[in-house]
Amino acid sequence: MRMLLILVLLGALAVGGFLTRPGEEAQKRNADAEIAKANGSDGIGALIDSVVGGITREAKFEDMLVATKYTVTQGGSTVLECLGAYAQFFCSKNETK
Repeated sequence: MRMLLILVLLGALAVGGFLTRPGEEAQKRNADAEIAKANGSDGIGALIDSVVGGITREAKFEDMLVATKYTVTQGGSTVLECLGAYAQFFCSKNETK
C-alpha cells in the first residue's frame, strides 16, 4: 500500500512538471533578462547588447519531458545555462574574469 502511494505521488509530480514546464520563448526572455542583469545593462545598453551580442551568441533549447534546458554559448564557451521546471527558472552563469 505504501509503495502504491509513493508511485501515485511521483506520478502527480511528473504530470505537474510536464504541464508547467516553460517553453522556448519563456526561456529566451529569462535568459535575456539574466544576461542583461549580469552585464548591468540599462534599456539602451540591453538593446545594443541584443543587436551586437545576439549576432555572436548561439542558443540551444532542449525539452526533457518534465523540464526544459536553455544553453547560451558565445565564442565556444557556455555563458548561461538555465533549467526550467514548475514554471520556475534555475540559471547558472559561467563566471570568467
